[in-house]
Amino acid sequence: MKENSYPAYYGILTANVRYNDQLSMSEKVMFTEITALSNANGYCSARNKYFAELYDKSEKTISLWIKHLRDCGFIHIEYKRRGAEVVLRKIYPTPEHELQKCKSTNYKNVTGTDYKNVKENNTSTNNTSINKLSSYVLTFYENNIGMISPWLREDIEDEVKDWNEINNDEAERIIVEALKNAIGAQARNKWKYAKSILSSWKERNIKSLSDIEVSDKQHQREIQAKYSHPRYSNRLHIEEKVPNWDQKPQERTDSGQATSDIKNLMTRINQKIKNNKEDEENE
Repeated sequence: MKENSYPAYYGILTANVRYNDQLSMSEKVMFTEITALSNANGYCSARNKYFAELYDKSEKTISLWIKHLRDCGFIHIEYKRRGAEVVLRKIYPTPEHELQKCKSTNYKNVTGTDYKNVKENNTSTNNTSINKLSSYVLTFYENNIGMISPWLREDIEDEVKDWNEINNDEAERIIVEALKNAIGAQARNKWKYAKSILSSWKERNIKSLSDIEVSDKQHQREIQAKYSHPRYSNRLHIEEKVPNWDQKPQERTDSGQATSDIKNLMTRINQKIKNNKEDEENE
């Protein structure tokens, strides 16, 4: 398989699988690959042919790996059929709390390992189901913003964990709402912008989507009140001078010399006109 066709997600190898003495190393890698491909929709829909080409193994070998993982309880599989034909296979990684029930792991053979600490440091828990988080927050981010690095995924999961403690039912929807605001603001670093919004919501004791709506309306009212103040008004209060059409034109107050000059000019013009008439008559 070409390098650029590899999945861009990182996989998760839980302690239950990692220290299982019944699984081969190849089957542990297969489990990790399934978790990686489950990031987008919460399940893996890849066929055996895909895995066979990816790891250069036969489809029969891949089928045996998947069957063993299922038999050990680390995955469960759902099939969508059209008659006798299987049109879709969904492979779900078993959630962490369910993995604890698997009796196939012998932790006594794991020398010097404190499993309790391993569990607490496992980023797949964080009180957040991998499938649940991937199917909403991460999917929204990838569909609207871009790819998620391992560091960013962990940071988002930590934020979800914090909001789960505030409102477990709406935690992820609140985070998506902050991401929408970051997209609308055309922020360069959208996750950083969204985190600043989430931080401000915490400071304002916002705990639900309805609280966000009320807060946004209040913020809009405050802005309108601020810019309606005369100090921020863009109007220019200019008193227009409306012409008074009933007013008589102002009389010209010329000096006596100017009046005399005009009279002399008129006299010369009249005299010239008179002389021209006399010349015409004499002709």
